[in-house]
Amino acid sequence: MVSQDFTVKIGDFGMTRDVYETDYYRKGGKGLLPVRWMAPESLKDGIFTTHSDVWSFGVVLWEIVTLAEQPYQGLSNEQVLKFVMDGGVLEELESCPLQL
Repeated sequence: MVSQDFTVKIGDFGMTRDVYETDYYRKGGKGLLPVRWMAPESLKDGIFTTHSDVWSFGVVLWEIVTLAEQPYQGLSNEQVLKFVMDGGVLEELESCPLQL
């Protein structure tokens, strides 16, 4: 996350796990989840892997390039959930360098 004064803040949302214990993590219960940063498979099945971590990191990079715009701005969390599970992705940015 990036604050108004562009200070970068990194958080784990309470989802850290021992990566050597298993190659995935399954979220149980009905806790709050950061749906705007979650991969489709995590939204659908509650499974978190290194692949879903890469998706989340991609969303963070998108936030950096957009200077802290909210991912999927204008959509509710429920709309984001449906959009991503239906194959939707964040818009490609003209301002994004080709190297990224």
